[in-house]
Amino acid sequence: MPDSLSLLDMALQLGEHELGALAAGDVEAAESASRERAELVEMAWSRRDPAALNDLRDKLLRLQCLQGRLTEEARRLHDNIRSQLQQTRRESQRLTGYRQATRSTPLGITLGRGQV
Repeated sequence: MPDSLSLLDMALQLGEHELGALAAGDVEAAESASRERAELVEMAWSRRDPAALNDLRDKLLRLQCLQGRLTEEARRLHDNIRSQLQQTRRESQRLTGYRQATRSTPLGITLGRGQV
């Protein structure tokens, strides 16, 4: 059974994988990696050894730094998706305007007294 330090090493590796998935836009893979990473950190915390507190602290600080990078990448992805949605809305409005402008509306024709 792995000790807390090796569990945190696995969590760090998984975090790097998660970061790559976010950079590639693979949100599902990033979510899966995030859940696994959280489980590994919880297991590591429950198995912490008081004799290795300094090493444990160092790895937790590395995880904290990685979490900051993950948050930045997630924000970048969120901003990118938001701008794509706004662009899609504008394009849809433009096309709706063209469709309305090109619709033919029947004109009434007058033949003497009334319309046909």
